[in-house]
Amino acid sequence: FVIVGVQDEVLAAQFAAALEGVPTGTALGCCSTLEAQSRIVFQPASNLRAMEAQLIPWGQASKDLRIMEQVTELYERKNHLDFLFLHLLLINASGTRVAAVDINQDLNIGNVWCIAKNCNKQLSACLGDDQCKLSLDCIDACGLTDQVCTYTCIRSYQNDQFEKLARCMLHKNNCLGNDAQRPELPEVLPMTMFRGEPLTHDVAEGIMQGWYGEEAEGKLPYSWLAVAGQNPAYDHFPCQYQIWYRGKARGSFWYNPVFKVQTLAGDEVWRRSDYRCRRGDSPGTFYFSFMDNGVTSLEYWRIVDAADDLTWSLYYYAGAAKVAGQAYIGAVLATKDGMWPAAEHLPRIEKSLWEG
Repeated sequence: FVIVGVQDEVLAAQFAAALEGVPTGTALGCCSTLEAQSRIVFQPASNLRAMEAQLIPWGQASKDLRIMEQVTELYERKNHLDFLFLHLLLINASGTRVAAVDINQDLNIGNVWCIAKNCNKQLSACLGDDQCKLSLDCIDACGLTDQVCTYTCIRSYQNDQFEKLARCMLHKNNCLGNDAQRPELPEVLPMTMFRGEPLTHDVAEGIMQGWYGEEAEGKLPYSWLAVAGQNPAYDHFPCQYQIWYRGKARGSFWYNPVFKVQTLAGDEVWRRSDYRCRRGDSPGTFYFSFMDNGVTSLEYWRIVDAADDLTWSLYYYAGAAKVAGQAYIGAVLATKDGMWPAAEHLPRIEKSLWEG
C-alpha cells in the first residue's frame, strides 16, 4: 500500500485498521498514526529497527530502512516516473521480483574479490583522486536503483579515474553481476506516413537529422532543441541540443546530444554523449549504443510523429545499462527553436502521445 497526504486522525485510524494484514507499504506526507504503519514484510520502520540497522549494517534491517529512505526521497521529487518507481521498489521489497529495480547494489565477498582481483589498480587510483572519490561516495548514498540521483552524481563529478574504474568493474568484469533488460512496455509504435507518403529508412534519418547542416543553406549547427522530456534523469536539462548526422562511412549514422547540467555544487556545465545508431527492422525505429562513463547502454528509439514542415518532432526510447542494472524509458518533444509548438499543432501532438 501507498498512502499520500492523509492528515485526519479518524480517517488515519480507519486506514490503519483496514491495512493491518498488508505486509508492505508506506505513508507519505501523512499524520504520525499512518507514518507508524510504514513497513516491509511486517517489519516496521521504527527507531528500534534503526538501532538494529546501526548494529548490523549488512543485515536485513539496514536494507529495509535504506529502501524506505529511497522511497521518501523519490516521493519528495514530485514527478510521475519517480512516483511509479517507488511503487516498484516496495513491490520488489515485499518479495515479488521486479526486474527493473532488482539490482545488486550490495557488496559481498564475491563482488569484493572480483574488484580486488581485476580492478585493484583502478580502485586505488580512484580513491586517491578527490573527484573520483566524490563520485563513489555520491553514488553509494544514492543506491544504484535511483537513476536520477546516480546520473546527477556522475555528471556533477565527471572524471577520467571514475570512468576507468567503472569500465573495469562493470563493463569488463561485471563485478556486481547485474543483467538489466530493456523495457518492452509500453509498446510505442513509430509513425508510418510522412508528407503523405509511406515512411522509409532514409526519410526517417532525414527527420532525425532535422535542421542540422550548412548554415548557408538555411540549416543550423544542430538538428533539434529539446522542449520537454519524460525521464527526469536523462531528459530534464536546462538546455539540450540534439545533433543527428550521417557519418563518412557508408550507412553510418550518429547522435550527439549536447546538454547543460546543473551540478550538485550549483554550477552549470556542458556535457555531451556519442551514440552509434543503426536502423531498426521498420522505418522510424533505431538501435542506439554508447558508452557513458565506462558503462555501455543499449537503446531502442522510435519516431512517434513529426510535423511535415519539421517545426517539431516527437521521440520515444527504451534502454538498459545491463551491467549497471538500470533499465529506463523516456520521450522527447523537440522543435527548431526550443519553443513550444504553435497552438494549432498541439492537438496532433497530444493525439500522438496517446496513440503512439
